[in-house]
Amino acid sequence: MHRFYHSNPLDLNQIIILDEFASHHAIRVMRVKVDDFLILFNGDGFEYRGRVSDINKKTINVEILSKEKNNNESPININLFQSISSNEKMDMVIQKATELGVNSIQPIFSSRSTIKLSLDRTKKRLIHWRQVSISACEQSGRSKIPTIKSPIGFDQVSKEIKTTNSLNLVLHPDSQQPSSNLPHEYSGDINIFIGPEGGFNQEEVSFLKKQNCINIQLGPRILRTETAPLAIIAILQYKYGDFA
Repeated sequence: MHRFYHSNPLDLNQIIILDEFASHHAIRVMRVKVDDFLILFNGDGFEYRGRVSDINKKTINVEILSKEKNNNESPININLFQSISSNEKMDMVIQKATELGVNSIQPIFSSRSTIKLSLDRTKKRLIHWRQVSISACEQSGRSKIPTIKSPIGFDQVSKEIKTTNSLNLVLHPDSQQPSSNLPHEYSGDINIFIGPEGGFNQEEVSFLKKQNCINIQLGPRILRTETAPLAIIAILQYKYGDFA
């Protein structure tokens, strides 16, 4: 059954109008027809089963028939601190990290970041990144949308992380500690720090160490900035989460 995001509150027996973006996708791509059933979600953790009651050129009316708690959310709270990369790479990280169950994504500018964003471009990027994440939720069956925060400079990172009661991990190819040395059991917040192309510089690595971050490496091969977060999130989901 097709799933669509709806930004407004949803209630039983309500008839809602899908926004233009969702309606266009439903009509032109999914070929939804009157009396078809679909699933709506708005980020509150529930799924709303609905029936298409009317279709016009640009919008779809949906009658809400039932409401159920969605149990697809990850049991672990993963927060990704991702150095900003090119548009396509950043989109892929946000899309796949959403599918893998992250709770939040904090884009960061580090010393080797090659991407610079003006205030206007930042606003547009945030809107775009959120839509990428919403589409990933539609596809993966999630009903909670990860929080995508406004980009920050590296000097602001300490304000965004807990230095106690959290597992703070920095992926670093020169680390002597493999991911297999992580605690066997863990249930608190997990913060992951991913550097840009070229990685974090030594000053940044030292700064993160002062924030109780642990340097780990995933193996003998150096992973790209868009590959590393997906690899470690999958490992964490297998070790502590809901990957079988």
